[in-house]
Amino acid sequence: MTRHKRERIVPVDRNHWLELRRADVTSTEVGALFGISPYMTRFELWHQKRSSGVVDVEPSERMQWGTRLQDAIAAGIGADRGWKIRRVNRYIRIRELRMGASYDFEVVGDETANFEIKNVDGLVFRQEWEEHEDGAIEAPPHIEIQVQHQMAVSGRDKAYLGVLIGGNRVVVLERTSDAAVIAAIELAVAEFWASVESGVAPEIDYARDAAFIASLYGHAEPGKVIESPDGVGDWVAAYRAAGAEEKSAGLRKDEMKARILEKIGDAERVLGDGFTISAGVVGPAEIAYTRDGYRGFRIHVKKGK
Repeated sequence: MTRHKRERIVPVDRNHWLELRRADVTSTEVGALFGISPYMTRFELWHQKRSSGVVDVEPSERMQWGTRLQDAIAAGIGADRGWKIRRVNRYIRIRELRMGASYDFEVVGDETANFEIKNVDGLVFRQEWEEHEDGAIEAPPHIEIQVQHQMAVSGRDKAYLGVLIGGNRVVVLERTSDAAVIAAIELAVAEFWASVESGVAPEIDYARDAAFIASLYGHAEPGKVIESPDGVGDWVAAYRAAGAEEKSAGLRKDEMKARILEKIGDAERVLGDGFTISAGVVGPAEIAYTRDGYRGFRIHVKKGK
């Protein structure tokens, strides 16, 4: 493990922790640099780091429950294995590399190791994790690189990944630091910060970055009218074609739903060969909410075009 000067900081509160993370590429963000993060793209991360604001992502219900259950999962694994488990309440960073990490727990012993906890839905485990015939298990790539990033930042050569699957199965994966992977991470992080400082944004993945681009260009100047830039006409045609396909697919979907309902009648649940159908009644409810502003987008085509 390369020797770097490491800072270990105990955040005073969540806002302080978020502020610390803003200055670095963290272990939960590094997957974006390799195109393997399910949460963000390199383009989105670039704009986050260029911004002077602190990004605080609203956790989903699943994420909230995962956080709540972490202590119980860690304690249970520690009891089963006879490990001494200690919660980690600090943020670690390597200032010269602008890399940082905060991980869940550590296994205390002759060789203290990082201990990351994951609470995984059974279906998600089957779809996204790889379980081989010899019993070896591979986490999704963004988790594997997260653990390597944590070891690089903490300076440790060993980590454990404790996974609760479907609420009733536990697996513990042992990982050791991989010098080649860590070198690739450090190079990717260095190149990323160089691009941030130079102001040269990464290439846009228009499919994955669509929602983020919409948020970037959420303002329209009242009364401003421009001539269509080159290439926009082709994209308008493609947009309309996609809309027609979407409408056709929606009609086909409605047709299949009608056929299914006619066959199952008033059954609330249907068991099939490789599938189930839930068709219970959702009762009426009065729903009131405040809608955030957004940029309207419509395309009008002249007749004959």
